[in-house]
Amino acid sequence: MKQLPWTLCVLALALVFWLSIAVVSTENQRNALVSKTCADPMFKGEVDAKCLATVQTRAHWWQHLTYAMTHIRS
Repeated sequence: MKQLPWTLCVLALALVFWLSIAVVSTENQRNALVSKTCADPMFKGEVDAKCLATVQTRAHWWQHLTYAMTHIRS
């Protein structure tokens, strides 16, 4: 009976961890799009998908997470 709350707690923490990774990745790509870091040199107005997948627009992952959590729009 004591195992159920601990299992739920671990599952909830895993979900929070997974969602945090998703938010960091999304914020990194959003920041790259806003700053036009990944503009395609061949086609004007297009985005380079390879660049968007590998770009790092801030020095640390926690900067992305902090920005995303403090700039929430409804």
